[in-house]
Amino acid sequence: MAMQSIGQLAHHATQPQSEHDQQASSTVRKLFLILQGTYGTQFLSKFSTGMLDDSNPPRDKGVMTAMRVWDRALSKFAPDVIETAANRVTEAHKQFPPNLAEFEALCRAAAPRKTHAELQGWTALPAPSKPKPMVVQIDLVGDGKDGYRKIWARYQAGDRTISRYALEAAMQVLGIKKVVA
Repeated sequence: MAMQSIGQLAHHATQPQSEHDQQASSTVRKLFLILQGTYGTQFLSKFSTGMLDDSNPPRDKGVMTAMRVWDRALSKFAPDVIETAANRVTEAHKQFPPNLAEFEALCRAAAPRKTHAELQGWTALPAPSKPKPMVVQIDLVGDGKDGYRKIWARYQAGDRTISRYALEAAMQVLGIKKVVA
């Protein structure tokens, strides 16, 4: 959707539409419920005109128009971003409910950031494959040192995937004094 001014959003919201389009999305309806629950009538009174529509039950036309304007403006954000912003609203606006521009700023702050590579359209490289440890056969003694013997046998067979710490621990447990480079 192209960037629209508040005037364009308001104009679109007040135009006659089909019954399906008159409803704001469920995300924005939930948002208005949360904001009304958080700030009480202080939030809805910003939009209330006192003029009721013909629906059953009747709804305030000003509130319904505001919901459509907010719905259109917030449609560029994923529902989970709007939910995150709604959860943060009381921290950012302790005394007064946010207006649309302030809530959009909360949504922008909650939206996931793209990496430089994503912005440039680069494809991610696959993760490097981890080499599998070398398989060696040892004679099991059963004295609790067999794992260390296996590490030492792998090292002697040329396996260089063993960490220096594991190799030094194996050498210490097995009593090997050889210096490892």
